[in-house]
This record gives sequence, C-alpha cells and structure tokens, in this order.
Amino acid sequence: MIAAAAVAGLVLAGTQSFGAGGATEGDSGLPAEQPDHGAAVVSSHQLATEAGIAILEAGGSAADAAVAVAAVLSVTEPWFSSVLGGGTWAIYHHAESNTVKALDGVGPAGSNADADAFEQVASQSGMHQAVVPGAWAGWMEWLKEYGRLDLGEILAPAIEHAEDGVAVTPEMEQWLQIDSENVAEWSAARSIYMPDGEFLSQGDTVYQTDLADTFRRLVDAYEAARSDGRRQALDAANDYFYRGPLAEAIVDYSDRFGGYLTLDDFHRFDAQLVDPISIDYNGITVYQNPPNSQGAAMLIALNILKGFDLSDYHPDSSEAIHLQTEAIKLGHVDKYYHIGDPDRVDVPVASLLSDDHAERQRQRISEDSVLEWPIDDILRVDPDAEARNTTTFHVVDADGNAAAVTTSLGAQFLVIGDTGIHINNRMRMMAVADGDPNQIEPGKRVRHTSNPYMATVDGHPYILGGNTGVDTQPQGQVQQFISVVEFELDPQQAVSRPRFLTTAFPSARVPWTADNTLALEEGISDEVMQELASIGHQVNRDGLWGNANMIVIDPASRSIETGADHRGGVGKGMVLPQ
Repeated sequence: MIAAAAVAGLVLAGTQSFGAGGATEGDSGLPAEQPDHGAAVVSSHQLATEAGIAILEAGGSAADAAVAVAAVLSVTEPWFSSVLGGGTWAIYHHAESNTVKALDGVGPAGSNADADAFEQVASQSGMHQAVVPGAWAGWMEWLKEYGRLDLGEILAPAIEHAEDGVAVTPEMEQWLQIDSENVAEWSAARSIYMPDGEFLSQGDTVYQTDLADTFRRLVDAYEAARSDGRRQALDAANDYFYRGPLAEAIVDYSDRFGGYLTLDDFHRFDAQLVDPISIDYNGITVYQNPPNSQGAAMLIALNILKGFDLSDYHPDSSEAIHLQTEAIKLGHVDKYYHIGDPDRVDVPVASLLSDDHAERQRQRISEDSVLEWPIDDILRVDPDAEARNTTTFHVVDADGNAAAVTTSLGAQFLVIGDTGIHINNRMRMMAVADGDPNQIEPGKRVRHTSNPYMATVDGHPYILGGNTGVDTQPQGQVQQFISVVEFELDPQQAVSRPRFLTTAFPSARVPWTADNTLALEEGISDEVMQELASIGHQVNRDGLWGNANMIVIDPASRSIETGADHRGGVGKGMVLPQ
C-alpha cells in the first residue's frame, strides 16, 4: 500500500490527472500504455464472486462479470439488491479508451407520487415505497457499451442458483425476522420464504423458480433479436422489461396495492452513462457518481481531510476518528442542503468540490470540540452561476477494465406476483418537507444513497470500493480509503476495521431526523471512546454498519489485493494470476 504523499513519485512522466468527466488522460490525447493485468472479483457472497470469475475466465469483460455478479446477488441476497427490481450506480474504467464513466441506473418516483399522501404512510412497507426500477436498463446500457458475451451466458449462473436453490445465510435469516410481518402478509414472498408455513432458517435451501423463469424470458427476448446484432438484442431484452410483460406485471401490482407507478413511467425510462465527478486527493484522482447520487458527500469529506496530516495518527486513535467524523458530518450536511435530482434542482457541484469550499469547511473543525446538528450551510452560490448538473462489489479484468458497483433496492422482501422480482422501497429515502432538494415530486429521482467509488493513479485503477447501508456508505468509504492511503493498511484490513458512524445530520430515510450520536463498533477501545466523549461526542456502541468490499491494485507492481467484509459472513474475493 502507498501513502498519498508517495503517489507523486509513482506517476509516469508525460501524463496528467483529469477531473470531473469522462476525458481521456495523457498530453497526447492517446490512451496511456496499459501494463499487463491480473483480474479479480470481490463481492458479499461466494457464489456471486465465483460467477464473476467464471465469466472473466470465459473471456468476458469486467462489465460482463459485473452483471453476472449482480444477477447472482439477486438470488443470494434478494432483499438488498435486484438486477430487476432495484437501482444501480456504478463506475467503469475502460482501458482501451482510458476513460471513466458512471452508470446511472436509477428510476424516478411514479407519476402518481404525492408528498402529502406519502407522508401519511411513509413509515409503512408496501408498494407505495417503490420507484421505477432502473437497474435492468442500466445493466443493458452497460453491456452495450462495454460487454462482450451474450446475455444467456452472463445470466446462466443466476438462473442455475435460482432454480437449484441456495443456502439461507445468517444474514438472510436475520432480515427475514426483521421483516417477518410483511413477509407473512405478502403472498409471493411467503411462498418463497415460508414454503411450509415456517420461516426458512440458516442452512435451509431457498428456491426462486419464478425468478429463474423471468431471467429465461429476458434471455429469450435477447435471442429472438440476436440476428439483428448484439446491441439490438440487448435493446430487445430491455424492451421486454420496460415496454413489455414485466412492466405490465409491476404496474398491475402497483395499481392493486397502492403504488404510484404507471406504464408511461416505464415506457419513458432510459438509463444513461454519464460523466463522474472527481477530486484530486494529493495526487490520487477519486471518482464518484454525480447527483442524484449522494457520492459528492464522500468527495467533500476527503477534500476536507486532505488538508490534515492523518498519517501522524494511529488509525484507531481518537484524533484520527474525530477528524474523519467531523469531515464526514460536513460532507453529509452539504448533501442535505444541496444534492437532489439535477433535472429538478440546481446542484452546485463545482462549488461543493472546490478547494476553497473545502478550506472553509476545514476551518470549522476543531481538535477539541464537536459540530452538532443543526449545522449551518456556509455555501453561498449564485443559482445562475452554475449549470445543473445495497450491495457493493468490484471487478477488474485482465485488460485493465475496472468496475466499481453499488446496486440496491433498499431492504425488503416484496415480490411482484409470479415474476420473482423483488421490488425496491426507495421512496422512503425521499423527503416530504417543502424546499428540500430531495422532496417528492412525480417523475423526480430520489437522492440515491448508492455511491461506489474508484481511485486512479496516472490513469490506472488503484482503489475500487464501496460500503452498504444508507448514510453509512460515504462514511465507511472515507474510512476505508483513508486506511489504505494514509495508514497503509491492506484492503482486507481496511474493510475489517471497526467502523464509526455519525448521525449529526438529517437521516436519508424516514423519519429524516438527526440525533448527534457517534456510534462505535466493537473493537474501538473504551479508552478511545472516553477520549471522544471528553471533547463532546455523544458516543455509544450500536451494532454493525453495512458490508464493504474493496480491490486495491498497487500502482507500481500492478499486483491485486481484495478485501471482503466479514460482517455478512459469506463475502469473498478472488484474484486470477497475471
């Protein structure tokens, strides 16, 4: 691992870093020479990682492998993510063109959405929580641009696991208990997770034959159009979802059970490849997903932190935790005041990511006192001065392509009839208050919590990372990035370290409150806990926060290491040799 201060010595002559956007690197305008690469996959489930590795070994790109991983995760942890019912933000480094792009696979609120009506049922589970699922359109766009293999080969592992069954993990058992009342009420979910009238438990086998059939029908739509070309075939699979039987099934279910979705919402939806946003962290370019993702919160925090010499501290010291916590708070505060759907609100991205703003925020941090909500917005922006602008896994292929992915449906087991599709509950992460940039409006996109990141050195992928868990995502990602770059830990150490979580800003989800606590995972010492309390932190110990996965590619040797979080119990990273 390398510290930020050492990065400059590893940058090759004749190239330059680039900022926001998908620009190519190098003074000549030509792609920089790519060294030989190994390949790797890391995800929250062993079966998903193995599927991604199999796709790479079959000649697939990092994009092909990413879709295979996402599809298998739809089977192994369907309450968290779904290639059919959820939404996806992802970042892709394309080695041949030496570009970085973000995938916006997030759908909007339905045409019938109403903030006042939603407020009355915001805390309840159900179809009213669903936005248009954008993930499938995103994945089809991704495969058109970066994929090589046919859809049937990519989805084959997911179909096999859905039909043959997978073992219930401790995490699935836990979430079934958390959502037990709803699962028992929803008939399609009940048939999967209570096949004999009792909830499945660890070690049982869960079968999803309806989901396997739906995957097969999508492959059939692809194959029927394959003679017209691969891109046209992917369009056909996309149309089968958004302008065919699957959209009709979802809208029918929405109509029957109080949802806000219409067929027109599906017919009009398209995913996009968009320019990422980025900062320079002392010679490292860190990419994030643009609004409506909350990814800017991580970059704002890192921009603040780069002005401190964190390498002077021990990773678990109260000083290191305090500085990171305060920077993370300010990143989330800026998110709260300014980030929303850029098609509906002005988002001052350039100002939020500027060094001037980072310095002003840095000056608000004291070593011996604590910022508490309410925290003022100090950004002063002329609205006419700027244009508008959870599951995590990562893949690197042998050609140097790299994919950092966070895909999510929220967290629930609501299944759409006999399609096997688990639908999202993302509306709970939209606001109802007037003037909030994330306020519910028909057709507006939620301020999406998914925000995987990618860091590069001299145009080559260096760190691919993500952390699940609503507001936890930027917080864990900042901690893991700092652990590698400043504290020189390997990726497994970085994702395994005890995390800390601040709540000194309004939560992204119902009931949208702030309570000014700093929660510490087990493993952070009582002594450090007392030191943090002595300067004003309201500290407690309260659970585990999300799963994190990470790939680090050494900028000098190009050797690859993975970090798979132990918190979920079944995560795995695999590296193929160079």
